[in-house]
Amino acid sequence: MTKRIFIAIGVSLAIMVVIYGIFGIRVALAIKKFSNMKQVTVVSDEPARAENWAPQLHAVGNLAPMRGVQLSNELAGTVTAIEVESGQEVGKGTLLVQLDDSSQRAQLQGYQAQAKLAELTLKRTQELFKKNLASQADLDTAASNLKAAKANVDATQSAVDKLAIRAPFAGRLGIRNVNLGQYLPAGTAIVNLQSLDTLYASFALPEQNLPMLHRGEKVSLTVDAYPGKVFEGEVNAVESRVDPDTHNIMVQAVIHNPQHLLRAGLFANITVTAGKAQGVVTVPKTAVDYSLYGSSLYLVQPGKDKDGKPNLTVHQIFVTPGETRGERVVIEKG
Repeated sequence: MTKRIFIAIGVSLAIMVVIYGIFGIRVALAIKKFSNMKQVTVVSDEPARAENWAPQLHAVGNLAPMRGVQLSNELAGTVTAIEVESGQEVGKGTLLVQLDDSSQRAQLQGYQAQAKLAELTLKRTQELFKKNLASQADLDTAASNLKAAKANVDATQSAVDKLAIRAPFAGRLGIRNVNLGQYLPAGTAIVNLQSLDTLYASFALPEQNLPMLHRGEKVSLTVDAYPGKVFEGEVNAVESRVDPDTHNIMVQAVIHNPQHLLRAGLFANITVTAGKAQGVVTVPKTAVDYSLYGSSLYLVQPGKDKDGKPNLTVHQIFVTPGETRGERVVIEKG
C-alpha cells in the first residue's frame, strides 16, 4: 500500500515538472520576441506659429464700487415703513425706509398757512404804499415776514424729506439693519447700497512700466469666484506720483459688470494690455520640456532612411522660452 502511494506521488511530480517546463519555455520565447521588437513612440506635431502679441502687464488688486454708500438717517426717528427687501435692485429716488414725520408735517401745514397770509399781507401793503397810505417801514416789514414764513416752510419741508430715506442712485441693496417700529438715533446704519454696473479695480505696477500706462489701455481680470471667466475694462486713471517706499505706481481701471457678478472687495488677477504689438514665434506649452539642464523641445525635420527613402527625423534642441499665454509659449531663442 505504501509503495503504491510513493509511485502515485512520483508520477504526479513528474507531470508537474513537465507542465512547468513547457510554460517556462513559452514565457522565455515571448520575452525574447518582445525584446527584439522596436520601441515606437507615437507623437503629434504642429508648426511653430508666427503671431503678434502686445506687451502685457500683470498685477493683483481689489475691486471697489464706483458708487457705494452705507445709508444712514440724518435725523432721529421711529421706523414707520420699510418699502424694500434686502438684496433688492432699486432705482434712483426709491423710498427705502420711512421715519415718523407726523409732527413735522403738522408744523409744515402751519408754516404754509403763515406764508400764505404773509404773501397776502405784502400785496395789500404794496397797494397801500402806492396810494401813500402805508410807509416804507410797513412795506419792508411785510416783505420780511413773507421771507421768514417761506424759510420756515423750507426748513420744515427739508426735515420731512430727510425722514424719508431714499436711494441716492440706482443699485443693489445689501442686508438691512433696521426693523419696523425701531427707534433710530441720528447716524444709524440702515442698509448698504452698491452700484454694480461698473466697478473700480485698483492695483500697483512697478515704476518702470509707467511709459506703457495710458488712459484707455485694455484691462482684463479674473476672480477666484468665477474660474475661467474673464471680465473686461480699461484704464481710467494713473496716480500722479510714484510711491517712494515701494517704487510702485497705483493704477485704477473701470471694469464692466453687466451681469452684476462681481462684488466690491473681491481679490482680482489683473492683466493690462499696453504698448505696440510685436511679432513673436509661439509653440504649444506642452511641447517644451523644462529641466534643470535647460529647456528643450523636439524639432521634426525631413530626412532619409538607410535605403534612401524620405522620412521624418526628430532632433532635440535647446531653446529659451518666454512669456506664456493660455496654452502657448513664446520661443525667444532657438
